[in-house]
Amino acid sequence: MKILSLLNISLLFICHFSFANNIIVNGTRFIYSENDKEITVQLNNTANRPAVAQVWLDEGDPKALPETIKTPFQITPPISKISANGGQTIRIKLVDRTLLSTDKETLYWLNLLDIPPITKSERNAEQNMLQLAIRSRFKFMYRPKKLGSRELAPEQLQIFAGKQNIQVKNPTPFFITITAINDEKKTLNAEAFMLAPGESQTIKINGVVNSGDNITINNINDYGAEVPAKIKVK
Repeated sequence: MKILSLLNISLLFICHFSFANNIIVNGTRFIYSENDKEITVQLNNTANRPAVAQVWLDEGDPKALPETIKTPFQITPPISKISANGGQTIRIKLVDRTLLSTDKETLYWLNLLDIPPITKSERNAEQNMLQLAIRSRFKFMYRPKKLGSRELAPEQLQIFAGKQNIQVKNPTPFFITITAINDEKKTLNAEAFMLAPGESQTIKINGVVNSGDNITINNINDYGAEVPAKIKVK
């Protein structure tokens, strides 16, 4: 089966468009725990026509071609044709643990390339075709079992006061995505950012905070929901 790579699609004559945005995924992020034998990702085609899906993992470079990427996971099937209004289960299995950290999470990105097939009538039509494939990327994290629960990790973040900025430090072994920072009166920052294990970032804020102030951060949990955590500024 011939697959069009999103990175190599040639833009021909813009006379007719075929968009591929009909495959939905059963999650916004995926956690592979050390004890898992495999995890599954469910793809569902909501269109009244078949679609082709290509799935792969990358290490953070969105420009890397699937055939050049090596990860310790095996994806089955990497390419599938999904019937109209049908579904496809993708299985992801760890095949090499030696490439993964045992004391912190490892982040990969799960890619889905949604490619609409050209119908016979479109192929025979006397017009040039521009086929557009839609690529989506989802966080995919490997979590060693010794880390325990992530639930309280956001409350362990350390926040240090600065002049119209704060320093946010993540002393935990988990990746934490913050979507908003608020004090008791207003939103201090509404730009999402992610902290890797052990990482610190300086964040501009709309206002001033002082040592001892209580602020609330909104973060994304394992299920993709936005949840608050209260932290005292140092």
